Amino acid sequence: MTTTYPLHATLTPADEPFPDAADVVIAGAGIMGCAAAYYLARRGLKAVVLDKSRIAGQQSTRAWGFVRQQGREAAEVPLMMASIGMWAQLETELNFDLEWRQGGCLYAATDESDWASFQQWIDVARQYGLDTRTLDRAQIDAHVSGMQGTALGALYTPSDGQAEPRRVAPAFAARAIEAGARFFEGCGVLAIERAGGAIAGVVTERGTIRTRHFVCAAGASSWQLLATLGIALPQQTVRGTCMRTNALPPVTATAFWGGGVGIRQRANGTINLADEMQVDVDMTLGHLRALSWFLPELWTQRDSFSFHLNDAFLRDLRDRIPGVVPARERVLQPRDPQPQPNRAHAPRALHKLRALFPALKDAQVVEAWGGLIDVLPDGIPVIDAPSQIDGLLVATGFCGHGFAMGPIVGRLLAEWIDDGQPSLDLAAFRLRRFADGTTQRPRSML
Repeated sequence: MTTTYPLHATLTPADEPFPDAADVVIAGAGIMGCAAAYYLARRGLKAVVLDKSRIAGQQSTRAWGFVRQQGREAAEVPLMMASIGMWAQLETELNFDLEWRQGGCLYAATDESDWASFQQWIDVARQYGLDTRTLDRAQIDAHVSGMQGTALGALYTPSDGQAEPRRVAPAFAARAIEAGARFFEGCGVLAIERAGGAIAGVVTERGTIRTRHFVCAAGASSWQLLATLGIALPQQTVRGTCMRTNALPPVTATAFWGGGVGIRQRANGTINLADEMQVDVDMTLGHLRALSWFLPELWTQRDSFSFHLNDAFLRDLRDRIPGVVPARERVLQPRDPQPQPNRAHAPRALHKLRALFPALKDAQVVEAWGGLIDVLPDGIPVIDAPSQIDGLLVATGFCGHGFAMGPIVGRLLAEWIDDGQPSLDLAAFRLRRFADGTTQRPRSML
């Protein structure tokens, strides 16, 4: 029988002596950092994971829970095809109930624009031999019960699945610790030391760790850490909202998007619900940084973004006043953000959900949460070992769809460190693309 939730008590005790050396130091205890630590520890390497707040405290546990190959930028598809194979075995490997369901992913087209886009994406699927296909209305109804309204067709990938984000990163962390990795919460990275152009150590709030390998997997804070190394990353942050309903009659085992909502119905009947692919931008002075990279797509996809001038602006302004935040600690700000959901999403999403599925007339939102999504201008992450600093690896900028990539990215980082190179081609994800002019326009920024 698989264990349900990993117990926080199984993680590294707060009073454990701090290490003075490690084979690898990882900044960020989200799914990328936890998975990397697990695969590194399985290879016998001593990995130390640091997080300025806590394990799996941010976006890795706040995602929708779609585990999809479908609809991605073409460069991501080979990675996700490899990741799906890992997901299918992950509950057994980690011995945890991750709520894995391989019910496919289905996007229903309710207008000509969506339908044309879905048909075009079939070319990407064919390029890689993915099992994606288009469905007519009768075929949609075979996978989705009681859906009302018009559907011109759907994009469907049967090998896709879903899992519960709140379980996966903590499960990786717990198993990594059993294999020898060490995790330290409330311990941020202040600086990275170099010697002869190579990583030599990591300065933390609890002391310095000597190491030859440093993995920056710090999510929305990654650009700050990289800036201390003189590396510019055009990374910005948006706020997503997700909701969970009461238990409802079953309508689909697929990860479903259509009719203005995204839904993932869990085995217990509750539904993870999202209002379209809408996100909020809480404006700060920091959004002026690298703004030129984002302006074209912000305009093209403006219907997906809502801009706000709120407390985030005042906090950012306060933190910029000399002396408020010590210079060395600026890389830690914000230490433990608590993004709030946009309360306007719930009534809209419920209205659309009930109209789309009359059997769900009793749907109520029982929980809502916000998450900080780190975005890059071309809609794909950086997964790279930049040549200018030997021993540095970067895994960040997953643009709201990194949860599903966690297992494969963690494995590839471990391969890169231990074997000298990853087993998959990661050229499309190199950091240098922002300097050499080879970035591509994204299908979607989220």
